[in-house]
Amino acid sequence: MGRGVRVGLLMACVPGIPWAALALGVALMEFLRGGDTELAARDVRYAVLLTGGSLLAGVLMDLVLAGGLALASRVLTRRWGLTLTGALLGALVFPAEFLVVAIGTDGAVAQLGTTFLAWPFLTAVAAAHSTDIAGRTRKRTWLWASGPVRGKRPSPVADSA
Repeated sequence: MGRGVRVGLLMACVPGIPWAALALGVALMEFLRGGDTELAARDVRYAVLLTGGSLLAGVLMDLVLAGGLALASRVLTRRWGLTLTGALLGALVFPAEFLVVAIGTDGAVAQLGTTFLAWPFLTAVAAAHSTDIAGRTRKRTWLWASGPVRGKRPSPVADSA
């Protein structure tokens, strides 16, 4: 589940968090120049919505990716099957982040267009990491917790005395 959370948050936060940072920057500029405080408050609200919504969408993506790949790994024996399953699941769950960006930016065309263009790339991220999420490979070390493998004990070191 932890590996799925990492990939799900990556997929959700790559398009959402930059727009949240931009909204905070615009709000800061509005506050500093003494402009309309209602606009600045709206931009802060958008930043909070984009950040929280992206995190929530990431958890949703995690549940679908990790759960789907866990079920698929019982049936599929080849890695390419898990890769295709991960790509399909990644493509199916990405609209959750698209919806978050649509709500958090009031349907701004530039933000929605950029998020839409990120869809195939982040689907490829899900596909590339699917065998690690399912636990079949350990190619991507950032997905795995450091330390010994769970369920295996370190080999005892014999004293040579």
